[in-house]
Amino acid sequence: MSCTNPTAGRIDGLNSQAYAYHYRNLDSTAYYARQALQLSSDYPDGKAEALNHLAFVSMAKMDYDSVKTLIGNLDRITNNQVELLVADVQMMRLCQRKSYNKDFYVYRERALGRLHRIEEESRLLNLHQQHRFAYACSEFYIVASVYFYYMGLPNQSHDELAHLSQSDYLKEDTLQLLNYLYNVGSGGIIRARTQEKVEQLEFESLIKCYVLARQEGIPFFEAQALQGMSEHLVDTRALSRLLDNNQPAMSYINNDDMPDSLFAGNLAQRALHIFQHYGDVYQTAGAYRTLAKCYWALNDYRSSLICLHNALEEDTVIERAPDLVASIREQLSLAYSAIDDKPNSDYNRNIYLDMQEKTRQDRQLEARAEQLDKSAKLLNSMIAAILVVLVVLVTLLIVLYLKRKKTDRSSDIESLLMSLRKWKELNDRQMSRQMEKSDEICEMIEIEKLHLTQNRRRNLEQRAKLSLVTSITPFIDRMLHEVRMLRKVGDTNNERIEYIAELTDQINKYNEVLTDWIRLRQGQLNLHIESFALQSLFDIVAKSKMGFQLKGISLDIQKTDLTVKADKTLTLFMINTMADNARKFTPEDGHVEIYAIRHDTCAEISICDTGPGMSDTQLKHLFDHKPIVDTSGAVQDGKGHGFGLMNCKGIIEKYKKVSPIFAQCAIGAENTGTGSRFWFRLPMGVVRLFIGLFMSLTVSTTFGHDMSDKVRKYADSIYQCNVDGRYHQALVMADSCMQALNGRRGYTHKHQTSVDLMAIYDSTGKEAAELKWFRSGVEADYTTILNMRNEIAVAALALHRWKLYEYNNQAYTQLFRLHSADQSLSNYVQVMQKAETNKNVAIIILILLLLVLFPAYYIFYYRYRLMYRLCLDRLKLINNLLMEDERPENKLLKISKIWVMPKVLFDNDVRQLDRLVVQICNDLRQQVVYDEKQRDAIEMETDELNRRQYEVARLHVSNSVLDNCLSTLKHETMYYPSRIRQIVDTRPIDCDALDEVTGYYKSLYDILSQQALRQTETPMRIDSEMWEMLLDILSSINQARVTWTAHTGDGQYQTVRIPMPNVKLTEQECRQLFTPSTKDVRYLMCRQIIRELGEVSQARACGIKASPAEAGILVMLVIPRNTSFFAKQQGVQSQPGT
Repeated sequence: MSCTNPTAGRIDGLNSQAYAYHYRNLDSTAYYARQALQLSSDYPDGKAEALNHLAFVSMAKMDYDSVKTLIGNLDRITNNQVELLVADVQMMRLCQRKSYNKDFYVYRERALGRLHRIEEESRLLNLHQQHRFAYACSEFYIVASVYFYYMGLPNQSHDELAHLSQSDYLKEDTLQLLNYLYNVGSGGIIRARTQEKVEQLEFESLIKCYVLARQEGIPFFEAQALQGMSEHLVDTRALSRLLDNNQPAMSYINNDDMPDSLFAGNLAQRALHIFQHYGDVYQTAGAYRTLAKCYWALNDYRSSLICLHNALEEDTVIERAPDLVASIREQLSLAYSAIDDKPNSDYNRNIYLDMQEKTRQDRQLEARAEQLDKSAKLLNSMIAAILVVLVVLVTLLIVLYLKRKKTDRSSDIESLLMSLRKWKELNDRQMSRQMEKSDEICEMIEIEKLHLTQNRRRNLEQRAKLSLVTSITPFIDRMLHEVRMLRKVGDTNNERIEYIAELTDQINKYNEVLTDWIRLRQGQLNLHIESFALQSLFDIVAKSKMGFQLKGISLDIQKTDLTVKADKTLTLFMINTMADNARKFTPEDGHVEIYAIRHDTCAEISICDTGPGMSDTQLKHLFDHKPIVDTSGAVQDGKGHGFGLMNCKGIIEKYKKVSPIFAQCAIGAENTGTGSRFWFRLPMGVVRLFIGLFMSLTVSTTFGHDMSDKVRKYADSIYQCNVDGRYHQALVMADSCMQALNGRRGYTHKHQTSVDLMAIYDSTGKEAAELKWFRSGVEADYTTILNMRNEIAVAALALHRWKLYEYNNQAYTQLFRLHSADQSLSNYVQVMQKAETNKNVAIIILILLLLVLFPAYYIFYYRYRLMYRLCLDRLKLINNLLMEDERPENKLLKISKIWVMPKVLFDNDVRQLDRLVVQICNDLRQQVVYDEKQRDAIEMETDELNRRQYEVARLHVSNSVLDNCLSTLKHETMYYPSRIRQIVDTRPIDCDALDEVTGYYKSLYDILSQQALRQTETPMRIDSEMWEMLLDILSSINQARVTWTAHTGDGQYQTVRIPMPNVKLTEQECRQLFTPSTKDVRYLMCRQIIRELGEVSQARACGIKASPAEAGILVMLVIPRNTSFFAKQQGVQSQPGT
């Protein structure tokens, strides 16, 4: 490694100056390195060192292509192992920056080999080379430690830096000492009993780095230390402790006298300015990221966004560092969420997740496995070829003296043709299956189209019903206003009393229309499961106390702090039903009590009364599906049919079918000796807190064989809730999913020890339980856990629960890296290197044997027969290839590579085989064209089917919820208008009772109607199908197909006239035809279609009306002039269409 070049000393001096400016000034490093490069034309070692310095500058500027150009082929310039070691270490850093995991290990193994060889001959190194070797060794361990740290392998990261702390490499190299101090202080290396001790030691290391960097005038590590201290101080929990424990150093560092709250941001800002002046693009982006964290801690989210965008946009070459960009994208997602910009938050989080997916280690597994497989096959084929050649050499003399017999070529060709016919049959069957699949998808599309039409019609009907519901609300508001005014003036204002009576009559009239339209269908309830406090329902029921007092009964509702998981509306229905039943059968001066107690993992709601009780027969058949009539006569007017209790029983049975969570739901009744007690049980829910979601996990001791499917369904439900924007519900479903996963872990049974269970949030700072499971080898569905943690993080992000997001996102990231980590990369590279060596040896031996064999092979064997046999063998390969399960285009490509023959050696037999191959290729090309068309057709048909299935499912859910809401609305509110009218007709009027009943009616009606209205926030899609539906409805009323004509005016609207000759109505009836006073509710569906059209097109003047005509009536529609589906139909028809 020594050199006698007379300019070597000067070149080494220039290179030493270039190295001295590494972390001081990149331009100076480049200047001295280029001077050394110009002088080193006949000094390879100096040239290699200069190229390494230039590569260092390019690395800092993230010009990675230049790095590879400069040092990628350095071994062609010099044999200096020290500089080659430096180049390998720089390539390791490049692979770490670009997330090239496999290549990192290749260069690491190469560097380790060089390092060991240099150590064995270290006595031969001169002083300059010794300094370079010390630098190379320390840089090797630091780069490896950084790589393992970011790959989530903290133990390996710690072990790499431990080599430096035990060696002498840092004694004479201040730059590498600073590098070491910064990496120790940046986190993950120090081991101590408490986290506070770890943070203090890390902070002290950063202070040492800063002080030494300032003394030596090394701005890069000054900025590194400032950035590292900022990262520590941005945590408010550690801020005051670190400042108190390091006051002298803080006085030295805080030369701007910044307050404690702004100190971390000040440090990050100073680091940013230094990095920008230094010119390191990677570190500049990292400083922007740190500064964004500081703004985040101050709740200045806009400034945080500006910093993060600067990190990405100030120099776009930062995109070449996927891990850094991923961390910036993750912070962007948080910042956008903080300012309620959900689309941008989701966009950046999706990029973050995609980058995690692209940079994970197991992305390399498939390529490496394929490469290893090819290498093994190649090695085996070479060994086989060597053996064949050896056998040929031994038998060649004997074979040459034997008389060659004419081969029976016809039998070979016949066997080939048989195989080709078999391939043809298989190909035909495959095409037939594709056609059958296409036909099947088309049939399913038609079925889904029918389902979609039915669901859209049903949805339209539900919306029309809901418009009738909302038309009652103004009457209730007016009535409540009049009642309040009546209380002020007393019951002498007859005009107000009459007006209240008129309002109740109008509401009853509308309710009659709604009653004719709505039917509660038992067994088809649709549940909206959520966690809610029982007290909120008890407060609503308490508003009906006046009804009990009018009958002389006292109502006592005990306060409760229990939370249940159920359908809130149906729970209110069950409590009201049982309370009303108790009021009905309790005599005057009686007492009714409502309370809730905890019963194991359930909440038990009880309604007790002091009525006459029930016989054993009545108790036995109380919830049967048949009328139960009380004939005891003990209570006046105390007869009931039990339909309300039957509905309650049906609701409980529906709960049990939904999920195992509701397995303990129950309903019952009993005699208490002083009356009766009705009760039902619901599972306990979760309680939402400001800092996150805490839950009590109930681990069941018995689970069915289908628990895995249930866990996946829960996880899918979390995802669907997030898609629908129901983030609180997503966290509730996560509770259920975690209970199931905790129950399946199998850990306690194997090890007979307790283990932490998964939780949505843990404020103690402990790592997530699933990480311990994974490291301990516990079998669990980690893919589902990953999906669940990610969806919880998404929900927490949308709800601005930052601690909850941080906990779950960290758990997701750590488990993702553990789950996808490949611990075999190092061994793999070693195996690959050995395979390379063996392959090269085998190639050399094979070439030598072929050189010996070729003359005899060429002279004593017939070339044409050789060509024939070669073609026949390759045709067999093609035949085997045709039978493989592979795409036709790949088969064509492989055939083109296999069938490469010199035409000059073709005879008639070979030409016959060539024509056969040409025919095969033509058939394959036709199959490629057919498969591509068929694949495109099936893909389009599948997309159409999925779209229709999604639309059907969405409408089905919406319709089911509306059914449930409207049915509940009907049963819960029909009583009150009559009750109000009864109070009004009684003299003197009890204004207090009237006010209480009216107020309760208003509250209940608002709750139920608002829940229904939420399902209609998305407007309907108005197209030709809806137009046909309107015509079908009018045709069914007319009892004959209607015709229509369109008249276009000057404005933006057009008038459509639809005569209905078979419908006879008066002018008054025509005016009421499309109002709640209509004779036929189907007219309301027509009105709803026109309303939806107006909403979608923003044309508020749309309308529908009817008037008498000479023959029947004339229906007139006012719709937008540019209605696309209508214009299309009108353009097709030259006259009024039918």
